[in-house]
Amino acid sequence: LAKLGRYVEEGREASRSEPPSPLTGEAIVGAVAGIVHARILEGRRRLRLLDLTNQLMSVIVTPYLGTAAARRELEVPVQPPPTPRRSAPKLPKPLSVRITYRTMRVLLALGEHPGGSNREIARAAGITDQGQASKLLMRLEREGLVRNAGGGHARGAANAWWLTRQGEQLRRALEEQDG
Repeated sequence: LAKLGRYVEEGREASRSEPPSPLTGEAIVGAVAGIVHARILEGRRRLRLLDLTNQLMSVIVTPYLGTAAARRELEVPVQPPPTPRRSAPKLPKPLSVRITYRTMRVLLALGEHPGGSNREIARAAGITDQGQASKLLMRLEREGLVRNAGGGHARGAANAWWLTRQGEQLRRALEEQDG
């Protein structure tokens, strides 16, 4: 818990006002652990700790980023963790990019939102950091899995991302694997 408290305490650097007490990170982790522990002890048959994610993140960010950021945390889409796979999906050709859970979510989001902007794809994939979404889309473009048919910010227009033929094949392989 102390180690987790130190990670949370790194939020002091992001604090927009006077940072809270140095014990805040440890106190937050203790509170979150207490809530999770209480839910487990309740012994519910279908306990879904994932349902607490937004509320707990709201509690975590409040002392560092304020109530506006805490309210935004309540609205962030929560994606369930990936289910363990028996085998890796059969890919159309070897790739230099790793197929992580986030990569898979972006490819699936592009299948659902062809021509989507960075923001639309990130939202559909459950990525809250726009910079991470943009970097991932650029890596996928270099790999030949997606293409940007929009004007992009350099021309004052939004990006419009589409799957390439190879990207569509990979998306289908991932969907089949997800079953």
